[in-house]
Amino acid sequence: MLSKNASKNRIESFCYNHINKTADIPQIYFELNPFIFEKTKVALSDLDKAKQIAIWLRNNCKGGPGLGKSSTLVLKKMIGGEGGVCSDFSQVFNNFCVINDLKVKEWGLKIQSNDPCIKGGHAFNEIYSKEFQKWILIDVAKSILFHPINPTVPLSVFDLIQSKKENKEIYFSSFNEKNTMDSKRITALYLTSNSSPFVITNYCNKTYDSCLDTLKFLPESFIHGLLFLIGKSYVFEFPKYK
Repeated sequence: MLSKNASKNRIESFCYNHINKTADIPQIYFELNPFIFEKTKVALSDLDKAKQIAIWLRNNCKGGPGLGKSSTLVLKKMIGGEGGVCSDFSQVFNNFCVINDLKVKEWGLKIQSNDPCIKGGHAFNEIYSKEFQKWILIDVAKSILFHPINPTVPLSVFDLIQSKKENKEIYFSSFNEKNTMDSKRITALYLTSNSSPFVITNYCNKTYDSCLDTLKFLPESFIHGLLFLIGKSYVFEFPKYK
């Protein structure tokens, strides 16, 4: 099965970097990485580094139709203005985090709604901040962070889940002045919808890239099915609550 329940401890301890090493990230990421930080003159915290990567991606990729290609081709097409949805942004963000020594994981939202704008779900990320000693939810496609009334300590995914359960006030803010924030859609996706977050595990970028490029003459759904049959598919892990 592609989905299963998992404990909080298992999800907290997982990160994309465990499976995907710096040496396995495609060359194009190393070539473009200096442009992300070319104006940076000081050492950045983990969160500031993640925000800078996210800002560069959002400002240099206008987005569009979903791509679902290998990570090299996705990045090329996004930079070329040929598309990119939230999951594409999350995919390339993962790889930039790896080469910049940032622990990262990718999440999705399974949403039950009659609203066609949100029922397809959504993808976002978490990065681990050594400064805050915690995971922090970052939405790359929308350039936002979540926080309680005090905005100095951003929320993790589990913070967000718990805050919703306790009916606490949850705020979000943009960290990208060039990106227009759609507050209504963000609220619908994260705060008011009947949504279930899941973390994506067992995603080996090198394996998927190789199959997507080598078997590009086949439908992508067939390639994903093949990876599932040979036990190399990603897994959706939903937090298990007591």
